[in-house]
Amino acid sequence: MLPEVWFTGGMVLLVGLISLIYRLPIKLPSGERASAVGIHYLYPLIGIGAWGVFALIGQRTRLASTFLIAFPCYAMVLLCHFTLKLWVPHINPTLWDALYWDIDQKLRPVVLACFATRRLVAPLFPIGSNSYMVAFITMFYISFCFHAWRTPEAFRMLFLAALFFQGLGALAYLVMPAIGPFIYETGISPVQTGAQMSMLADYREHVAVGTAWLEQYGGTRITVGLAAMPSLHAGGSFLFLLVAWRHARTLVPIYAVLFFFIATAAVANRWHYVIDVPIGMALAWACVAIAARLAPVPYEKTDDLAVPELAPALA
Repeated sequence: MLPEVWFTGGMVLLVGLISLIYRLPIKLPSGERASAVGIHYLYPLIGIGAWGVFALIGQRTRLASTFLIAFPCYAMVLLCHFTLKLWVPHINPTLWDALYWDIDQKLRPVVLACFATRRLVAPLFPIGSNSYMVAFITMFYISFCFHAWRTPEAFRMLFLAALFFQGLGALAYLVMPAIGPFIYETGISPVQTGAQMSMLADYREHVAVGTAWLEQYGGTRITVGLAAMPSLHAGGSFLFLLVAWRHARTLVPIYAVLFFFIATAAVANRWHYVIDVPIGMALAWACVAIAARLAPVPYEKTDDLAVPELAPALA
């Protein structure tokens, strides 16, 4: 059984059906607008190359499945993810920002604490930088490279969890969609505020023009879809932390710091309402639990320096 293939096929089929039902065009990304979120399109390509080197070392017996199955599946699900996110205004145009903002007002001390924490860690993560996005991408590539190299027996579980998270996360955007709290107040980072205003302008133009906008700009602006609920950056970093806690304890201290930073910065930058964060974390936990059942690891590896073949005997 190859759950990654079935899941990817299901996502592709779902996107195809939605495209037919709502008459929405499917566009392949051109890569021109990756800079809108502060990331040059070459960075992911460089990361994939690094992952390939680590996989070559740690997954010699699984290399074919890694590159012939895992990588294509993830690329397809990621394309489905950004496509569905861009389609949110057409599939479910009802926005829940007012409700989430009301919850934020009731939890205002939490919001203010996130602002204060973001200022406190500014010496480590400068407010004027794009450290929010860079921190998440760093966790992503470290996790994939580390587990491909040091714990290849856990790599498939990690991959499945991340795959499910990207696919189900896109579907979660459709349930009770929202743009984000930056429409009510400015966040702490001018870099993030600039990205938000650019994406909001695209969103408003998209809504005003309709599907014709997708036909003209869908390929170049596939990554500019706005969807606050749930927070997949906070949830994704929590997913990597959960897998590290089970199989790569060496990574846990730095991952705990990065997760805490991403979760608080998500609120302080006003990308997300407070409620978006725990919902994203819950989705991540569910994806890890499902992946662990579909691809069980022979043993829970907690000592990264242990020799894999001897670990069961030493337990």
